Amino acid sequence: MIMAGNRGFRAHLPDGIEIGQRFLLRFDDPRVEAGAYQGRLQDMSKSGLLCFDAPDDLRPPKGTPVTVHSIRPGSQGGSCSFSSEIRGRGRLRGRLPVLLVEPPDHLEDQARRSAHRVSVCLRGNVRWREAPRCPLQQASAVITNLSGGGAQVFTREKPEAEYLEITLDAPTPFIEEMARRSLPRTGLQSRRMSLLHNPFSDSCERVRERFQGIRSQIVSCVVHSRDERGTVYAVSLAFCEAQEGCFQLVRFLERQSARKGIGEEAGPDRAGPVRAGRRRSMATAA
Repeated sequence: MIMAGNRGFRAHLPDGIEIGQRFLLRFDDPRVEAGAYQGRLQDMSKSGLLCFDAPDDLRPPKGTPVTVHSIRPGSQGGSCSFSSEIRGRGRLRGRLPVLLVEPPDHLEDQARRSAHRVSVCLRGNVRWREAPRCPLQQASAVITNLSGGGAQVFTREKPEAEYLEITLDAPTPFIEEMARRSLPRTGLQSRRMSLLHNPFSDSCERVRERFQGIRSQIVSCVVHSRDERGTVYAVSLAFCEAQEGCFQLVRFLERQSARKGIGEEAGPDRAGPVRAGRRRSMATAA
């Protein structure tokens, strides 16, 4: 059981979140069978938690990481997205079943999440087909200027296509941090799981999969530089779907940059993965 709604707390809702607005809640935890569902923000609890209506049989464990996306713009015209965690379940005014979600400290609209970038270099690769029946081509790449909505890629092969798939090699510390967030709380259940498999390793693999084969539209492709090994192309990409994982990676890299000066890593002309001859046909794999 939980409280009746307390209207006095509504003044403290972050800008962009409104009572009655519909959201998509996605759970980053394999124990939650539903994976995601749509719910409406019904109220704010006396303790300041967001109350989303939910089916009675949807019971994600307390502490489950959740990503919340607005489905339609609010009255102020902006869409929004934020990461949080489940704090429990209850019944609003004793009747309506709701999920209790920790509100964000601050909220950024979806346009800012797509535009917010950090200048670091990540290794990865791109894949494309020059025509529907042509072999799948692959080239090593350096990814920089990353955001939740796109990236800039440097590669020694020019992708002759309208779309391509990009895979990022996310840093291990980031993979492990995100994996720990999705693990169950310590206790008997997690100890039993560890007897059958390594849940942390499985969680790391699921995080890596979020950065594989991201479908992107090629916005522009220009010559960046030339050297004795050939040409380096700068390819600007717009992701076909907003990538929450990339936005989280940007935030992580931003924190690392402030601590270590990660922005001073090798640029596209010096980074190892971009080498002539790395393009290869993947017809057999396709």
